[in-house]
Amino acid sequence: MDANGCDALALERGDNGLFVKADIFDRPVAFAVDEVTSVGTPMEALSASLNKFGKVDFPYMCSLVGMDMEQMIESLAGRIFYNPLVGEYEISDRFISGNVVTKAEMIENWITDTGDTDPRVAASLQALKDAFPERIRFEELDFNFGERWIPAAIYAEYMSYLYCTEVKIAYSSAMDTFSVTNTNDTAKITHEYCVEGKFRHYNGMSLLRHALHNTTPDIKKSIGKDADGKDILVPDPEAIQLANTKIDEIRDGFTEWLNAQSDEFKERLVDLYNRRFNCFVRPRYDGSHQTFPGINMKLLGERLNVRSIYQSQKDCIWMLLQNGGGIADHEVLRP
Repeated sequence: MDANGCDALALERGDNGLFVKADIFDRPVAFAVDEVTSVGTPMEALSASLNKFGKVDFPYMCSLVGMDMEQMIESLAGRIFYNPLVGEYEISDRFISGNVVTKAEMIENWITDTGDTDPRVAASLQALKDAFPERIRFEELDFNFGERWIPAAIYAEYMSYLYCTEVKIAYSSAMDTFSVTNTNDTAKITHEYCVEGKFRHYNGMSLLRHALHNTTPDIKKSIGKDADGKDILVPDPEAIQLANTKIDEIRDGFTEWLNAQSDEFKERLVDLYNRRFNCFVRPRYDGSHQTFPGINMKLLGERLNVRSIYQSQKDCIWMLLQNGGGIADHEVLRP
């Protein structure tokens, strides 16, 4: 008797005037029940294997298309690659994706350790190297003092130069904090990079901690006494501004110091950045091999002169088939 009852979703369907349980209670509905027994091309066999097993299964594929394994591998060249790390073939969309730099290094180490000269492995390794993202050069990078990917030893080397004494810096990833120590208190630490507050001094080592964490010291001053004779504390804007100025000098000087280093030093830093951040390749799904028998393009052909679905749609379908679903966020083209 609920007036809004018709808005409720239910797992049932109408059948000859009766409501019966939905099909999902009786049989699978998320995939085709019919078994594929034969296909026309190796790519169709590959698609069927991925749909059924989620991987490249040569006995199954060969039985579908009537080829032996060697013929199948040759026909699917560039679509599948042998991964020695797992001991089997993988589709290119999966193999040439993710951290390709680390994957290539692991395969190179595998070759060194095993002494294997399998041409399949060499071809796979070359495919990974060809997919490396374009290297980012030193001039294209922005270096911010305190970035966690830069080794603390480099910060220590810079600060030892700036403060004219040995400075040690350590980083704790668990706490996400830097700790700093110095051998001697030089004039740079005690005077040039020092701010005197009402109640304490903030020397160069204290400002260095703030520079590494990109924070500002909370410097207070007194504006009188309360009824209990205690100081009434408020922020000291002049001292805080002076501290910020000196912290900015520390941070800005880091880039200038890096630019003055040797080419070898810069290359090591660039290698570190590229290996850590510029090493990922997104999967590239190519669905051009697919056919869609029975698809009706008549209406689209009459209105928009469209004779086939777009390549992006084919790629999207191929992605959905391989991943067992997904989200298709494609722009709709309007006439």
